[in-house]
Amino acid sequence: METTPDPSRKRWVRLAWTVIPVSLFLLVILLATLNQKGPPALGDRAPDFEAELLDGSGTLALADLQGQPALINFWASWCVPCRAEAPILKGAYERYGDEVAFIGVNIKDSRDDALAFDEEFSLDYPDVRDQGSVIFSDYGLTGQPETFLIDEDGKIAQHINGPLPDEATLDSLIADIL
Repeated sequence: METTPDPSRKRWVRLAWTVIPVSLFLLVILLATLNQKGPPALGDRAPDFEAELLDGSGTLALADLQGQPALINFWASWCVPCRAEAPILKGAYERYGDEVAFIGVNIKDSRDDALAFDEEFSLDYPDVRDQGSVIFSDYGLTGQPETFLIDEDGKIAQHINGPLPDEATLDSLIADIL
């Protein structure tokens, strides 16, 4: 005697083959989202880092600047807004470089392209390379450029997500951390 498969059982098996993978996918997305940290909030301690200087002459650690206000700018040579804000940063460094530590953090870029960018814009402040995007992740970046102003206590005073608007705005932000 031949038995016929139960149609309702077939439906449940097909449903399970659809629901289980979709549920697992959604679970993975949820866990990734929960583990994604955003940028540090104003008043939070700036995440410390140590990274190789772009010119290869050593390393720079944020902790070395303790007690000094700092401006950290995340950039890449291929980033059009980064190119537009480079002269603004250069001017601010020339005006405030004795009072504020300027640090460029080059992300998602080749060393040669980053060095050419520095030379093109005559940027004289130190730049580090964020190989592996560790600093990028610690600061919760969504892209580039992004700039953080850090007060002398090592706390985030300002976060500019995107290009700096103009010299006057940057001067005002720097004045707030001095």
